[in-house]
Amino acid sequence: MKKAQLATLTADLPVLQIQQQDYVNAVVVDETGQALIFESPRPSGSGVYWHVLHHKLPCDSDPFTAVQTALLHKTGHQTSHWAYLGSHVMSIDQPSGNGFFFCAQQARQTTTPQPNGHTPTVAKWVPLTDLRYALLDGRIAIVSHALTVSLALLTLRR
Repeated sequence: MKKAQLATLTADLPVLQIQQQDYVNAVVVDETGQALIFESPRPSGSGVYWHVLHHKLPCDSDPFTAVQTALLHKTGHQTSHWAYLGSHVMSIDQPSGNGFFFCAQQARQTTTPQPNGHTPTVAKWVPLTDLRYALLDGRIAIVSHALTVSLALLTLRR
C-alpha cells in the first residue's frame, strides 16, 4: 500500500494519544443478545466509528468494580453475569497503561443514566453479527476496543 493510500484511509480515524493510564473496556450484551455500542462521528465528518464501554481507572482501583460502576453510571444497566477476557499492557517498559477487558451478559436497565450533553456519541444496541462486520469494515477503529470485541465474540455462544 502506498503512503498516499494509507494517509487517505487513516484520515477519518479519531486522533488518539497512546493510553498510559490503566483502563477498562467491556462489551455489554443485553438479555436479547444485542450488543451495546457507542457511535461517534468521525472528525472529518465522513461516517462514524464505534466503541465499547470504556473507563479510565483511578490509581489503585479494582478493575472489576470500576467496570461495574461505569456500566451503571454510563448506561443505567447492571448484570451479575461477567466474563473476564484478560488484560494487556501498552508497553512492557511502562508501569501503567494496562487494559482490563470484560464482557457483561444479560444486562438489564435498572436506572436512567444522566445525559451527557457535551458529546455527540449515541448509545445503541446492535446484533452481534454487526460487531463482526464492524471489526472488518473499520467502524471499530480503536485497537483496544477491537481487541475487546474480538475476545468477547470468542466467548459468546450466539
